Amino acid sequence: MARRASSGVNSQALLVGVIIILILGGGYWFLNREPEGFKAETVNVGHYMENQNALVGNEVQASGTLIDRLNEGNNQMITLKIEEQGKSRFLPILIPSDLKKINFNLQQDYSFLIRFNSDGLAVAYDVKAL
Repeated sequence: MARRASSGVNSQALLVGVIIILILGGGYWFLNREPEGFKAETVNVGHYMENQNALVGNEVQASGTLIDRLNEGNNQMITLKIEEQGKSRFLPILIPSDLKKINFNLQQDYSFLIRFNSDGLAVAYDVKAL
């Protein structure tokens, strides 16, 4: 008895092809997505520099490059370089002792969730490496 030639689409090959395309597409999306910060308003460093007390009590996010750090007792003070309107601005942020366990690296990008205390100083409450 002779075999008939297959004239239809090979469903197994089609399924494997679709799975490979989904895996490659998902990998491309994962590797090329923008790093996420926090779901808070972005700090306006220019406004902060004009009047530090204007932002007292506000909770905002600050994302930029860590350029300096200084240990003072249980706390740590860092300086974040933030690009704003084509200019480099610098924001000092106090890192409390409960966040000090994180190993901050110079020249690495971070996003901080900060609140401005009654003295107008930015205090970090959460941090993400970008």
